[in-house]
Amino acid sequence: MDGLRWGVLGAAGIARTAMIPAIRRAGAGEVLAVSSASGRAPGYAADLGIARAYGSHEELLADPEVDVVYVALPNTEHARWTVAAAEAGKHVLCEKPIVLGLAELDAVEAAARRAGVQVAEAFMYRHHPQLRRVRELLDGGAIGELVTVESSFHFTLARTEPPNIRLRRDLGGGALNDIGCYPVDLLGWLTGSEPDDLGVVSHRDEPGGVATRVSVTARYGALTANLHCSFDAAFRAEARLIGSEGTIHLPDAFRADRRDAPARVVVERSEDREVLEVDGDQYGAQATWFAERVRTGTADPEHAALTRRTAATLEGIARLGDL
Repeated sequence: MDGLRWGVLGAAGIARTAMIPAIRRAGAGEVLAVSSASGRAPGYAADLGIARAYGSHEELLADPEVDVVYVALPNTEHARWTVAAAEAGKHVLCEKPIVLGLAELDAVEAAARRAGVQVAEAFMYRHHPQLRRVRELLDGGAIGELVTVESSFHFTLARTEPPNIRLRRDLGGGALNDIGCYPVDLLGWLTGSEPDDLGVVSHRDEPGGVATRVSVTARYGALTANLHCSFDAAFRAEARLIGSEGTIHLPDAFRADRRDAPARVVVERSEDREVLEVDGDQYGAQATWFAERVRTGTADPEHAALTRRTAATLEGIARLGDL
């Protein structure tokens, strides 16, 4: 993995603060190049000690020394540039959501197959070991039968001019795509299925704008769920798994990286309450995981299947809620 050379498509904040440090921290290769169509690549590269800066994404994809690219572009550009990178022979780790619908996912998967490259979605929370602990607890009957799940992801987003890309419908913005996708993905991981029933309500700042608050009710077989996301509430990124004999609370379900401490898994049964601490580096683990996929040339079928379930569910929610 030490010899893997990464290129970053998009001089984005998430790459600067999270993914580039994680690649380096995990020893998952060298960040060799960055590209930006807005002219920000030279300064970005200088700040971060990246050797090559390109004024277009096409130039970066033409660099024969780049092995893998991390796509950190607006949501509407994810599928397009993932396909272009695959066609250029690059492996691709793309920020979530990797696609805006199943038609785009079909195109991405087909391009990866034709090129013989690895392509994956960067849902970093999937790689935190707290999820393995949760699965062990559920399988061991720690809370009995899983009955319902409540999951929320909120933060406050300032309204500015020009508007943040998260508030631009033409770039695939909105609370559902930006943060609501995490609870949706978690339910797909927990159940191994898509929902049988959905209900959606939302709020927009203005008619025709993106939905800034979204709530979803869902049923997966006998399991019911309530999922919430918004750009208007104090930070919360949690999940509560309610069973017939107890509850598992994950206060750090999606952004465990924000804590300078282990993630917490809180198990409550009758009068008993236990706080399990699970240490992990979800961004570093993600970088290591994908580098290993590239090194061995082997896909992760469970990861790919979850990406498809999440894409299908998000598409269904968007259609039902006119999002």
